[in-house]
Amino acid sequence: MKNKKRAAKIFAAAAISGIALSGCGNTIDSDAVFATLDDTVITMGVANFSAKYQQANYDSFYTSYFGEDMWEKDLYGNGNTLAQDVKNDVAENLENMYLLKAHMEDYKVELSTEEEEAIEKAADTFLSDNSQEALKQVGGENREDVLEVLRLYTIQSKMRKSIEESADVEVTEEEAAQRSFSYVVISTTGRYDEESNLIEYTEEEKADLRKDAVNIAEAEDFEKAVTDAGYSVSKESYGSAEDSDSSMSKEVLEAADNLKEGDISGVVETDNGYYVLRLDSENDAKATAEKKEELLSQKKSDYYEDVLSGWRDEAKWEINEKEWEKVTFKDRFTAKADPADTQAPAEEEGLSATEGVELK
Repeated sequence: MKNKKRAAKIFAAAAISGIALSGCGNTIDSDAVFATLDDTVITMGVANFSAKYQQANYDSFYTSYFGEDMWEKDLYGNGNTLAQDVKNDVAENLENMYLLKAHMEDYKVELSTEEEEAIEKAADTFLSDNSQEALKQVGGENREDVLEVLRLYTIQSKMRKSIEESADVEVTEEEAAQRSFSYVVISTTGRYDEESNLIEYTEEEKADLRKDAVNIAEAEDFEKAVTDAGYSVSKESYGSAEDSDSSMSKEVLEAADNLKEGDISGVVETDNGYYVLRLDSENDAKATAEKKEELLSQKKSDYYEDVLSGWRDEAKWEINEKEWEKVTFKDRFTAKADPADTQAPAEEEGLSATEGVELK
């Protein structure tokens, strides 16, 4: 699901937890061909395990939100069912990972002996801690399939790091420059009654709210005036009204652009409320440094995606749709929470599986 909700975070595979099962289990031929990337054959065992593990993530976390029939729903409004979206996402990720594997020598990336040993240990823990029924349903009966998926995620992590480190990108001070302001917003959308129903303000009530905003704008002590009126001060940093990716409305940012450091604006009226601003810094060094890191990270990520896109254009990728259609999400997974686990497992380089249901 490109640009959709994606289980992107990678966790130590040894920490995947138990699953409770329903349905008749997996009937996929793990040796069948899922896809080919040039001369490389990807088996259904690897593809099915990847897909079923992703299903387990969704079953564990999202069934309570979207219902038992969520896999048949068009949750993203793109004409696909959730099952189609997830399978498309899995197939795309497998293509990317095998492309990265094929280009390891280009970046002098390899798996160390220690990483291989850790992957072997994680796979064995996974296989020994889960029942045969669980392993069958998740497509994890074949140790080599589990090892391959763990290696692929490890390679993906290391290759991404190497590719991004090779990116010849920079961010100038001008690009990253941030202005910062404090503000109060007095909402005019309405208030909620005891039954959580939204009651719109009358014009008279809006006029009273505007008086609050005017009093704050005219006060000598901005923060005291905001607090005395029963509101709270918030902070915002931005580049400019024209090119900012701030969630603030353009009217508010244009008002900030017209302020000098220490100035307080008049009342800025928007569709959802009255704003009053105080410009705290015309060049916020801390916010600028943070923005610089953010932009640099984004440029490196864009470079990584461009490299992958170029490889995809040059490679021949073919999916065996007849076999891939056999992967369905009809059998359901339910996570068995460990009461002792109060925190997510620590991320560990090299041992990776998708976030979500934890296979023991």
